[in-house]
Amino acid sequence: EEPLIQSNELAIATSWSPDGRFLLYFQRNPETLTDLWVWPVTKTAAEEADSRTPVPFVKTAASEVFGMFSPDGRWVAYQSNQSERNEIYVRPFAWPLSATASTGTQWQVSTDGGIRPTWSHDGKELYFLDPAGRMMAAKMTIKGAAMESGAPVALFASGISGGGLERQQLTQYDVAPDGRFIISRDIGSAAAPITLLMNWRPEEKK
Repeated sequence: EEPLIQSNELAIATSWSPDGRFLLYFQRNPETLTDLWVWPVTKTAAEEADSRTPVPFVKTAASEVFGMFSPDGRWVAYQSNQSERNEIYVRPFAWPLSATASTGTQWQVSTDGGIRPTWSHDGKELYFLDPAGRMMAAKMTIKGAAMESGAPVALFASGISGGGLERQQLTQYDVAPDGRFIISRDIGSAAAPITLLMNWRPEEKK
């Protein structure tokens, strides 16, 4: 075991790059709320020995969390409240990061609020939860150096605990390679089943 990130602030890892070289995580910052960072886990012979140093990927006055690498590693989807409500955005990813990575090009995917982005396994769709807790899907198309998203479509009511509003909980769903969803759902107030055993006779004490 090797400690990767040591900080006095909360740091939560959310995504590995497909090639296993980079770890994406978000970390609390007293001055800038929460930022996205990249930790280069491995280094090549051409890189310096100190290259395994965390680098900020998106660091603004807003709160950026839950970054997710796309299946091809070229894009990062994440959640930000830069518009004063949580929305889903996508930025290009290329290493080494440029000095303007935090203020560079981004594309907004959600239109009426969104949290917890997750890519489909072919990278052609981006899923997220809307404020009502519905699972949303947006078609993603690469056009040169740009990423174009289609209008988000509601798929179904997720039933996830806390709906689409609870920020404190981590992502409670994932997508299987065949496109099926696995979801940690809230069963509500449904009562547990009761089993009645008829004609029961306990053994007498001797």
